[in-house]
Amino acid sequence: MKGRSELTKKIPPLLCLLSILLCYSKTFAQEIPRTPDGRPDFQGNWNNLHQTPLQRPASLGDKQSYTAEEADALVNQAEQGITERASPLNPDRLPPAAGSRVTNQADDDFDEFPIGIARINGEYRTSLVIDPQNGRIPLREESKRQDFFSTLLASGRYLDGPEFGWAAERCLIAGPQLSLMFQRGLSPYAQIVQTRNYLMILGEYPYDARIIRIGSEHPVNGFPKWMGDSIAHWEGDTLVIHTNKFRAEHSYPPILSTDLFEVEERLSLTANDKILYQYTVTDPNLYTQAFTAEVPFTRMEAGRVLYEYACHEGNYSWANSLRGARIEERNIEN
Repeated sequence: MKGRSELTKKIPPLLCLLSILLCYSKTFAQEIPRTPDGRPDFQGNWNNLHQTPLQRPASLGDKQSYTAEEADALVNQAEQGITERASPLNPDRLPPAAGSRVTNQADDDFDEFPIGIARINGEYRTSLVIDPQNGRIPLREESKRQDFFSTLLASGRYLDGPEFGWAAERCLIAGPQLSLMFQRGLSPYAQIVQTRNYLMILGEYPYDARIIRIGSEHPVNGFPKWMGDSIAHWEGDTLVIHTNKFRAEHSYPPILSTDLFEVEERLSLTANDKILYQYTVTDPNLYTQAFTAEVPFTRMEAGRVLYEYACHEGNYSWANSLRGARIEERNIEN
């Protein structure tokens, strides 16, 4: 009787704890938006406005997160940089030295420079890459110049004809292999449209629509595509996406790729206005192991929209580059 009495005393607290957990689970399930068929609804415009780099600075070693004080210091430093870029130029500055390289840096100064630090699970992350532990992309030393574009440059044939140019310069596709992988300058924004059988992701840069088939399979005789071939399935409230069949020409630093490049992505709504995007990259031609990164996305304010990024309207620059190469060849012959 004594044992039974003690067990009876323990049951009410256990029931209370179970009730609290069930209520919390039910509350969370109600907080995130859902489609008519009960799936998490990712639709909307999203951004990843943060300055956290894809790879961790080597000096930080295995340090995965900053303290709040360290994060504040980095934000203050970034704010100072924005102020300096917005300051008027010195009208008495000297011209560039003869023969020096003149770039379009002024164009890049109009980019949006996020100042926040990516925060995931309460941590101010030092890098988007979380595995390997050092936050670095595990590129094979001997593979650093073996992706399509690096090999092409080394061959000396880069300007032989339009078919040898980088995909972005030819306006075939711009930016990383998949638009959400990391933000660079013009690319922290994305729009997601969702149906029962498809998910569409449109980045502001690259401004290309990626269509993901839900509940489908990769074709047996599939062929390489820009952005690869993407299929997805649900694991609870997480959408798991697998993409393969990338074109080797789409190698895009710092994530280099070959025809064996594959990506597994996981999309999860952690709140009404938050998405946790996780992806794992494999390419045995280039990397010693798979690597994983996490990127937080926040729903954009009402009224904020994406704008088209048009690549080289008329694309005169690439034609002029080829024309310049032919002139240079004639000068050498003469």
